[in-house]
Amino acid sequence: MLLRFRSLIVPLLASLAFITILVKTNDQRLKTLRAEYDIFAPPPLSQFSSGLIGVLTLGHKGIYDNFINIWLLQTLVDPRKGNDHEGMMRQIRSVIRHHPRLETTYMLACIVMMQDFKKPEYCQEINLAGLKAFPTSWRLPMTQGYVEYFQMKQPAQAASFFMMAASRPNSPEYVQKTVKKLLSEKDLTPEDLQRSLEIIAETESSESFLKLLQSVGKAPVKESMPETPASP
Repeated sequence: MLLRFRSLIVPLLASLAFITILVKTNDQRLKTLRAEYDIFAPPPLSQFSSGLIGVLTLGHKGIYDNFINIWLLQTLVDPRKGNDHEGMMRQIRSVIRHHPRLETTYMLACIVMMQDFKKPEYCQEINLAGLKAFPTSWRLPMTQGYVEYFQMKQPAQAASFFMMAASRPNSPEYVQKTVKKLLSEKDLTPEDLQRSLEIIAETESSESFLKLLQSVGKAPVKESMPETPASP
């Protein structure tokens, strides 16, 4: 009986001592965790390719996409992110490289970089990644058009994104009117127009917009620009 009592009391006393130590050191452990916590840490597994993640999740990559969306969104709205724009972009890139299917992830990431970090130049990278995940979105090119015009002061590039938005299903009617208005700006530069052509050529076939740019007459289209293939 005594041996049985000892076999019960010894583990119990050890457990109580362990719990007492945890309680007494709780504040210090929390301070250490906060000091070591990296708010811009990339999501787990994000360093792997999307194909490998698909295999690891047994074909359920959508579940992983939801996880990394939540991971990034929590950081984007966290007031502790400070002014480390490079750290923020590292985390954004670790997520958007997988092209998660949540449109607001890209839009919010752009807005945070533009408003909180005063770095609107990163928005194009973010929104172009979003267009790979949502090729028919009008909100993403609309957002980028705003950034190009009001933040980057590049009206021709703004026009290219507004033209993309105008070609999408359910896009607002006034977007098409915005394109010609932007192209009538007097401070268009050849570099601005050329970059607009490159954006169009890289992201979609839009012969009508290429003709609009040619009609401006300030930046001739390079002969090497690939022609839009005829529809079958």
